[in-house]
Amino acid sequence: MKKAYLILALLPMFMSCATKREIANSYIPDNTTVAYNDFFTENTMRFDFHHSGDSKNEMYHFDKVIREGIWAGSRNSLINPFNYGEQMFRIVDSATGNVIYKNNYCTLFNEWQTTPEATVTDRSFPESVIFPEPKENFIIEFYARNKVSKIWEKKYSQAVNVKSYDIVPGNMPYENNDIHIGGNIANSLDIVLLPDGFTETEKDKFMEACKMWSDALFSYAPFTQNKNRINIRAVWAPSKEKGIDKPGTGKWVENLLGTRFFTFGSERYQMTEEFQKVRDVAACAPYESIFILTNTDKYGGGGIYNFYGLGSAGKTGRTGEVYVHEFGHSLMGLGDEYIEKGNTVSALYPEGKEPWEANLTRFVDFNGKWEDKIAEGTPIPTTVAEGSTEKDWVIGAYEGGGYLEKGVYRGWPECMMKALTEFCPICQEAISKYLDYICK
Repeated sequence: MKKAYLILALLPMFMSCATKREIANSYIPDNTTVAYNDFFTENTMRFDFHHSGDSKNEMYHFDKVIREGIWAGSRNSLINPFNYGEQMFRIVDSATGNVIYKNNYCTLFNEWQTTPEATVTDRSFPESVIFPEPKENFIIEFYARNKVSKIWEKKYSQAVNVKSYDIVPGNMPYENNDIHIGGNIANSLDIVLLPDGFTETEKDKFMEACKMWSDALFSYAPFTQNKNRINIRAVWAPSKEKGIDKPGTGKWVENLLGTRFFTFGSERYQMTEEFQKVRDVAACAPYESIFILTNTDKYGGGGIYNFYGLGSAGKTGRTGEVYVHEFGHSLMGLGDEYIEKGNTVSALYPEGKEPWEANLTRFVDFNGKWEDKIAEGTPIPTTVAEGSTEKDWVIGAYEGGGYLEKGVYRGWPECMMKALTEFCPICQEAISKYLDYICK
């Protein structure tokens, strides 16, 4: 009865266009260039959904579409050319069938799928993506990497009528403050800093933490050289109670964004599962990238590519370095280069599959990473000679990375993604290329 009614409606908004496990055997080629003004308004559109499943399966369930403030992304870079991430979504113009926007990302759900819990139960996580608002009706398509082959598979799609009265107007109740403005919105990376666990009386403390975050970022290359095309804003949104959750110690507080330690049983892994609430607060400023500062002195944080980064804003000892390390994850998905002693198996980096991260390799598909920077005659694996210093090091393939002692290689002995030091030459170049794309 409901289906028949929708067919008769003059302006139907949504229509399911794919089964939850439809594979991408009819993948529409991406356009290399899209004329922004032909297809998009000045606004941001947000698609909320729930991502559910277990260790082997995933499903998408529509929630709502929201029309938010000005689009902070590039008007020129609309088709993400980097094959990063575990998830991907595309906006397809309904009239022409052309792909007019594409972006890649990762999610907390993807990480949960690698946990023991995911082998015995299903869970659902609220998720959301943003994109420039299309002028005409469109289809949004979601893809995920196959768990074994790592090939993109189409999982879900939905038709959206841009004139529907069911599109929710954005609500932006919180103030935003400029921390650093380097350039115009369309040609800059726009970062928004959000507070969690800061009460009404702690605004000054949060703003000081934002200044420290900005100073830390710009103290590391290549961000130092790109200050003129990076904007940082802070949204002031207080919590009812101070601090964040520490389930392992029995501490629970009423904080705005639901951040917590002990994520997936890891004491220092500090994240939130309330991503749609994070989007609600972030929408109070123009943004592309989200970083959450938490009101705690406990060391910890996390970062997920094109999702969000998070770090403790208290006196943790190496606060600034942790901010930048986690931002390396959240901005462009740089992989951790450190090892876990004795670890030989990883669900994130299975043997025989090339990591998509720009700074790690298994030599399965090394092309396009840093293979052209390894000098002829450099031994593989590359080692650091006893007594040598950084000036003696060369770009090579140093074994150990992605938490594994063997089989995964990095390009430089030390790095921000390994030991909270400077970004290595490989990461610096990868970040620079990514910024060039975003700021075009």
